[in-house]
Parts: sequence; C-alpha cells; structure tokens
Amino acid sequence: MALGIRCFRLLHPAFSSYLADLSRPVSEVPMKTERGRQHDHIQYSAYPAVPVRHFATKKAKGSLDHITVVTADGKLALNQIGQISMKSPQLILVNMASFPECTAAAIKAIRESGMNLNPEVEGTLIRVPIPKVTREHREMLVKLAKQNTNKAKENLRKVRTNAMNKLKKSKDKTSEDTIRLIEKQISQMADDTVAELDRHLAAKTKELLG
Repeated sequence: MALGIRCFRLLHPAFSSYLADLSRPVSEVPMKTERGRQHDHIQYSAYPAVPVRHFATKKAKGSLDHITVVTADGKLALNQIGQISMKSPQLILVNMASFPECTAAAIKAIRESGMNLNPEVEGTLIRVPIPKVTREHREMLVKLAKQNTNKAKENLRKVRTNAMNKLKKSKDKTSEDTIRLIEKQISQMADDTVAELDRHLAAKTKELLG
C-alpha cells in the first residue's frame, strides 16, 4: 500500500493548487493576461489560468491583497504597505500615505497583476476602477473552466498510467495480491480526484451563471 501512495503522490502537488483555486470564491481569484498578435497589433485579453480565475465586485477588496510589490526593502504584499478600502462596488482605493515612496511601485504591480486593472493615482491615493462583469464574460469563464478541467483530467490519466507502469516493474519483488491491492488503490484515488474536480466545476458554474 505504501508503494501505491508513493507512485501516486506525484498527482497531489499538480492538483492541490488547482483544486484550491477552483474552490475559492470567484472574486478572490486573480486573472491572468495573455499577450498575442493579430493583424500586426499587440492585443491583450484576460483569461483564467485555472478553470475560473476571475475578478468580480463581490469581496473585491480582498482580491488585491495577494499582489506583490517590489520595494527597496524587498517584495511586500500590497496590503502591508497600503490601506485598501472599497469606495463603491466599482472602485477600490489604496492609500499609500504610510509608504509614499512605494506608490509608483504599487501602481506598477497592480497594472502587471494580470487582473485587467488600470489604476489611477492622486498623490498617494491610488484609485482602482473595477471592470463591469458581463454575462458573456461569465459564460466565457465557464467554457474555459470546462476546458481546463478536461485538461486536468487528461493529466490525471497520464499520472495514473505512469504509476501503474512503475507498479508493473516491481512485480518481481511484490506478490500478485499486493500488486492488485495497490492497483485498486491507485484507481480509487484517481476516481476520487475526478469526482472532486467535477464537484468544484459544478459549484463554480453555478456561482458564475446562477
């Protein structure tokens, strides 16, 4: 049984962060920006790096906490050097009065966070307008969530196959009964992970589309 766990342990680092992001509220997961070229013009489009990475107005203030700002003292979280508050559902304020020298670095970090945000500055006060979320955008996120979930399942199958192959190589040192037991354990772990992915995807789809 220990062998089965060792063979399949490769699965969990790959999917633990995936499942964590998938289970977080939509509003608390930042978006990633993709850079591409079309008709010789550079274009930027927001897309989820995991199934439903998305920036919404619900709990939006907390969505900026993870942003890392490069300062003279090293990398610090935005909420450590700035006071973040909600002015309205469509506007976040970041007060940099305590660390005014970090204002420019904070603006740069927000713009490069991949959250499709365009901050404005008034002295040491950073205004961060929140883009309105459309139905079409939510539907696009659900579509991407399904695509990435399918990719995760494909990677899972590869990990399972690799574990089984490693197990077969140990047949000379392990009894057939033990081999069958471990194979059953590996298959059960894979099935449980697939079921967990499906549960999180269904919950996120409901959260996005209602």
